[in-house]
Amino acid sequence: MSMTRTEKNQAFIDECIAKMSDEDQETYRPIAEYALELGFTPKPVKTAGGLSGELTFTKSKINRTLMRLRPSFSKPPVNNQIHQAGKAQMRLVFFTTPVYSEPFQFGIKHVIEAFGGKYTGCYGCGRCKGDLQGYTYVYPDGKKVFRCGGELIELPPISAAYVDEVKAMMRVQNDFWMKGGGSQ
Repeated sequence: MSMTRTEKNQAFIDECIAKMSDEDQETYRPIAEYALELGFTPKPVKTAGGLSGELTFTKSKINRTLMRLRPSFSKPPVNNQIHQAGKAQMRLVFFTTPVYSEPFQFGIKHVIEAFGGKYTGCYGCGRCKGDLQGYTYVYPDGKKVFRCGGELIELPPISAAYVDEVKAMMRVQNDFWMKGGGSQ
């Protein structure tokens, strides 16, 4: 007997989460399951070597990816990555949330600085119709740098203390997209 779509989606999440440490499972399972509740479909990420164990959470109805979840890294970070070996990693879209805590601020600052400010500003893709939907990082000297909201932000490893904040960000982002924000 074949699995239902719901069973298949849950199996993808279970398989990804099973590869995490107990601490990471406590943090990322409720986040992944909440993405599913919001209507985002987990899809395994394929690489040249086959499936990576990583999942993207996409909603085809709005053609948007909310999150990417990787169970763990066996190697230390390279090329400006901020993950930690042995820890799960999440990339998230959360630009519609106006205020967020330090790990999320760090993620935005890091992606701006990792490439020397090269990938900042509006890319001109037309998706936000010129109203600059994205992240603005404000430095202590008052300098503001904009980062396109079409990109997933790589976050440092987080703890279970941030689960409620992440879920709230996901809900706000989903609500924005479902109301037609940033549609083409």
